[in-house]
Amino acid sequence: MTDFDPAMVPIRAAATVLLIADRPELKILMMRRHAKTLFAGGMWVFPGGAVDPADVTVAVSGEVELDYPGPITAQTPEDHRSYYVAAIRECFEEAGILLTLPDPSGPASAPLTQAQQADLRDQLNAGTLSFNTLLSDYQLIPNAALIKPVARWITPLGSPKRFDARFFLAKHPSNQDASHDQGELIDSEWLTPTEILSRFDAGSMAIMTPTLRMIQNLQAFDTADAVLAAMDQIQDYHQVLVDPETRALLLPGEQGYDAAVDHIETGWVRLRTLPH
Repeated sequence: MTDFDPAMVPIRAAATVLLIADRPELKILMMRRHAKTLFAGGMWVFPGGAVDPADVTVAVSGEVELDYPGPITAQTPEDHRSYYVAAIRECFEEAGILLTLPDPSGPASAPLTQAQQADLRDQLNAGTLSFNTLLSDYQLIPNAALIKPVARWITPLGSPKRFDARFFLAKHPSNQDASHDQGELIDSEWLTPTEILSRFDAGSMAIMTPTLRMIQNLQAFDTADAVLAAMDQIQDYHQVLVDPETRALLLPGEQGYDAAVDHIETGWVRLRTLPH
């Protein structure tokens, strides 16, 4: 039994980032949530979280995608932009990676050192500094050009927390070091898609189904640049359906898709293997 009414759980806007890198083979940054967190406790996830009201007020550099599949709750360009800001903010808070560029209208300044970034991240997570203040103080702009939208997933009915999450993909900057925040996230590893899926199959890595599908779609690529090149060719989203027998997540062209159902998971994916 649950101690809440599933039908009354609000759906919050959220964003997450798949950080990929060649180390030397293609690897994904995976982070494990603390077991006591209400949503996805103990799960291995990508860095991300809910959109904050302040994210709507932040300007970005680069284009923002406005055309998303499914029911759209964001009605203005500012609403859509807030997903990008949230993705970049959460990537810094949770993984320590700052996807920004200097504000060209501000005075020239030296790039932040890793020690400075670590200190600012600690202040953000402690609540003594806001992301907007950080950007203003250091004349930085979130760089939307560095993150590519790859999916939209809506948490199914029944969870104590529900999210309308935009998934983005970014190449890990070579001059920065990723690390978990040691708060909500207690572990992190760079792993190949095959390593992740092997651990999942062995039962040693708990992964939510949307995360799993994104990892499966990366398995066909050898390098981060190959993933980014494929993304440049892929424009359309496809709805994810579920095999009612195996609960496997399926995309068009995959075995069983025509007989699959759409009431178990709600998702649309652009990141996928291109047909040969």
